[in-house]
Amino acid sequence: MFGILKWECIVHGKELENVKQDRKHSKRIERYEVSENAIYFDGKYLPVSLIKSMRSQPSAYRPHGCCGIGIPVFKIRVEYGAEKPLVLVIEQEEKVEELIERVLKANPDITLEYYLSPHTGLKPEKISPPLY
Repeated sequence: MFGILKWECIVHGKELENVKQDRKHSKRIERYEVSENAIYFDGKYLPVSLIKSMRSQPSAYRPHGCCGIGIPVFKIRVEYGAEKPLVLVIEQEEKVEELIERVLKANPDITLEYYLSPHTGLKPEKISPPLY
């Protein structure tokens, strides 16, 4: 009934040789696992060597669709050469920094960007939900 989960690389032809061994050395950061070689999520993985840039920005998650008060989160936009980037959703700001640091340690050639507020020019904290 419960088979061994086979991890699928999101970039075909760039699969890691020993995913099982690599995952043993990964660290869980909220709902993701990060190792020296890959970011694991939802039965899939992205090799760290393919990442070109990462951008962190505050956002809001709305579990019931488009309306209502959202849960403040941070999104990490991961560009790896595909048409659509990978977007990782993290709740705690310190976990965002931890994930980015682990990925940068494995691949220091990644371009790192932070979202700056167009109003203040500063890196904003979590977006507070509107109070209706």
